[in-house]
Amino acid sequence: MKRTILGLLVAVALVLAMGSAARAETIVGTLSLADCDNSPSVSGCPAATYSFDIGGTSATLTIHIDGVVGSNNYQISSVDLGFTPQNNIIWFSPTVTTLFAGVAGPDWAGVLGPSSNNDCQESGGAFVCAEPFHGTGEPVTIVQGGTYSWTWAYALEDWGKVFPVGQVHIGANYDPANGLIVSQTGATYVPEPASIALLGSGLLGLAGLVRRRRK
Repeated sequence: MKRTILGLLVAVALVLAMGSAARAETIVGTLSLADCDNSPSVSGCPAATYSFDIGGTSATLTIHIDGVVGSNNYQISSVDLGFTPQNNIIWFSPTVTTLFAGVAGPDWAGVLGPSSNNDCQESGGAFVCAEPFHGTGEPVTIVQGGTYSWTWAYALEDWGKVFPVGQVHIGANYDPANGLIVSQTGATYVPEPASIALLGSGLLGLAGLVRRRRK
């Protein structure tokens, strides 16, 4: 019996270790907001789910619009992610690829700085931001049920400086009204498919081990 328990513990440890290895140099998280942020006093943004996938060379922010879109918040004119300290990004692409409602959209401009009422504010680092190219681009028009993604490319000096999931900053500016800003942290970790598969395989292995011991 003791050997069986020891075997189970070892198997669980291996599953957890393999899951951790699968998550090396990538973090994924999600945050659902009913309004502009978690404060009841800041209203006007459509309810949405914000998710991100941050890796060593690229990061994607995806916004799924859950709530009703009104006449004063039907556009997104800038978005940002803050996931590493200033100066840890040693190379940054000036273009951001987009996927709007399942269709590849126009490239947006990449800026190192936070999103604000006036779109991206260049500050040299700490945030990766995206906005339409000035003079040629337009904010994306959103609809309820729509999904919109932005992907930045970069190089980091040290992956170890990337923030934990719950400290990643998510930003979005809704237009045409002024001041409808999402500026929020507190996302929760989302297991990657590879980690889920590893866990499932481990559990199946544990079940087989228990059956063999019983026989």
